[in-house]
Amino acid sequence: MSFHFHKHHFNKKEKTSIDRAMMVVAVIHPLTALPQALQIFVNQSAENVSLITWLSFMAIGFIFTLYALVHRLKPMLLNQIIWFIVDSLVVFGILLYQ
Repeated sequence: MSFHFHKHHFNKKEKTSIDRAMMVVAVIHPLTALPQALQIFVNQSAENVSLITWLSFMAIGFIFTLYALVHRLKPMLLNQIIWFIVDSLVVFGILLYQ
C-alpha cells in the first residue's frame, strides 16, 4: 500500500478566509491570559503565579517574534506583540505583589 502526499492548492477565496481567521485568532489567543493578569491586580496578590514561567513565555515569544519578522508573518507578529503586552502585565503584577 502506498501513500501519495500532494499539496492542496487553495483558491484565493480559501486563502482570504483563512487569513482573516488567523488575524482574529492572533488577537484573541493572547487575550486568554488576561484573566491571570486581572486576578493578580484585583487580588493584589501573585501567590501561586510563577515569575520564571512568565519570563520564559516572554523569552520564547521573542524568538517567535524574530521568526515572524524574518518571514513577514503579520498574524504571528501581531499575536506576539499582544502576547508581549499581556506577559509584561503579568510579570509587572508578580513583581509588584510578590
